[in-house]
Amino acid sequence: MTPDVLSVQPAAPPRSRAAGWTAPVRHVISPIVLSALTAGVWTGLAFFHALGHARSILVGMAAALGYAVCFAAATASSRHWVSDPDSAAWLQQQLARCSFASVVLALFFPEYLARLSPPLLRSCLLLAIAALLWFALCGASILRARGFALRQVVAHRIAAVSLVLLFLATTALAIRKYLVFAYVGQDLAYFGQIMHTTLHGHLFWGSLLQDLIYSRPVSTDFAGHNSPVMFFFVPFYALFPSPITLLVLRNLVLIACAVPVFLLARRRVSPATAWLWAAAFLLAPAILYQSVFDFYPLTFVALPLLFTLYFYLQRRYTAFCACLGMSLLVREDLVFFVFGLGLLALLHRRSARWIFVPLAAATAWAVLSFLVVLPAALHGATYVTDTCFSHLGHAPSAMIRNVVFHPRENILVHGNIVYLKTLLTPTALVLSFASPVSLLALPYVAINLLAGAGRCITTVIFAQYSVIPAALLFAGSLLSLTGRGRFARFGSLGLRIQSAAPLLLIALGCASLVFVTDKAQLDDFREPAWGREAHQVLRIIPPGASVAAPRYMLPHLANRDCLYQTHRLLQYHSAVYEYLIIDTDWTHINAASDYRIQYEEVERQAASDPGLQLIYSSPRYRVYRNPTLHGRSCQVGAATTATTAFNPSPYIQP
Repeated sequence: MTPDVLSVQPAAPPRSRAAGWTAPVRHVISPIVLSALTAGVWTGLAFFHALGHARSILVGMAAALGYAVCFAAATASSRHWVSDPDSAAWLQQQLARCSFASVVLALFFPEYLARLSPPLLRSCLLLAIAALLWFALCGASILRARGFALRQVVAHRIAAVSLVLLFLATTALAIRKYLVFAYVGQDLAYFGQIMHTTLHGHLFWGSLLQDLIYSRPVSTDFAGHNSPVMFFFVPFYALFPSPITLLVLRNLVLIACAVPVFLLARRRVSPATAWLWAAAFLLAPAILYQSVFDFYPLTFVALPLLFTLYFYLQRRYTAFCACLGMSLLVREDLVFFVFGLGLLALLHRRSARWIFVPLAAATAWAVLSFLVVLPAALHGATYVTDTCFSHLGHAPSAMIRNVVFHPRENILVHGNIVYLKTLLTPTALVLSFASPVSLLALPYVAINLLAGAGRCITTVIFAQYSVIPAALLFAGSLLSLTGRGRFARFGSLGLRIQSAAPLLLIALGCASLVFVTDKAQLDDFREPAWGREAHQVLRIIPPGASVAAPRYMLPHLANRDCLYQTHRLLQYHSAVYEYLIIDTDWTHINAASDYRIQYEEVERQAASDPGLQLIYSSPRYRVYRNPTLHGRSCQVGAATTATTAFNPSPYIQP
């Protein structure tokens, strides 16, 4: 195995071919000059962009001189760290190459060449991250030159403590976000509700969405997705029936992803460096932000997916098949990943069982999902909301024509380009593509981009849709950079990527987080001015009572059979609710402006309906109760929808 920065056993640095204390000049000067120019140009664009691109670059060239002096000073210090001439020459060369940390700045040139330059704070943080990477690379080189080795047991202990701390931190933030009403979507509330109804006799049924987004009510979540992984959540929810349980489970699974990433890296590098690879994975925005995003079962696929890749590479067939099956159980669209594994096995000239089992499993799961499970659960119902791909056309032929002949309006939109750049930056844009494993991500990237110009959030880097492509692209990067081919080195520059890559990817992950995190994400953890009163309003609603509420309150009301969103109340087929909570400030609802007229209509009808009693009123909230509906339950989906007519009014008369 190639020597590593933090190898298990002490390893002397390779002896330099140059005689004496000085490495070949071109191996020292070239990295310093290239890196200083890169950092200088970026500095001009970042801090002097008001002068215009041309002038800011000229100013940056002057700044490059300062960077060159810093890099040269660090390189010249090599003789102070070691006494052996050959070791000093090797260290001098490595310290010069550490200046390539400026690649972090170079990868963000597109953001600075755009019409609007990033804010000053982001530029300062990006510069700090690049500087820390430079210090880390220099420190690792010095430690190696001095024969330092981190013992394996110490590396494991540090990793264990770090993972526990990361889990506690992200889970605390996720729970904090729940307590301050920052989960403004409906997913956390919906999955909490279907856990509650499953424990009370109705398999994955929830009025919150199943009475809303279909042409008629359905009776199970399997009408939307074939996702048996939900059975895994039920016993945990039974022990602690709260949406917090779902958040904790999700974060446990995400943290556990460090294990297969470590194992994938450990095949070629030391334990310490393998744990750095795991850290780089967990710090990628598409992965880290899942820990504090809304709950969705698709996130759970990252763990079996990564284990499937590991057992495939290790040729452990039984474990491979088991993890492959668990991946399919997460959702029906995992057939693309599994089918791709069969093609990958064909490319690698594996035996027949490695090829045909994934191909057969994917085909069987697709047939079962799309021809049996979903139609049976739909009972003839169809989606009534705008689908993710409706902007492409209403027929397959129209969709193909629009994609092929009008890509600028349907694919190459600004949001899609930003998303693709953000998705690829944690792997340095191109580092993953030397491995065929990255090809497995292409179907999911294509799906996200095709839907990106529509109403779905497939191109929001925080959303669950990015988990699969992010995991596969990262795995491709890892396999590319821990291999033995030429791609594992920076060409003739000779920088040892197996040592530097995880540190580089950690820096890129942190830099990407800086660019995707905005004030809105930080505000999610602050209690709003109306938060205390919102909790007071929630205490009015009895446990289990049917209720319609603003969307940010829904997770706190999930454990009941009848639950509805007030801003879409007019769209439900048969909304049955004893309590109605109205927030008088529309800006708190955090929904598309299309629903504002409906919400105002709900307010107007509630105020004039004699059947509703106003039981709480303040400048911010009004709570109504319909005593005639006390104890009345909503209908359970398709089993009773034959006699259920669409009711345009939000009020169901007894």
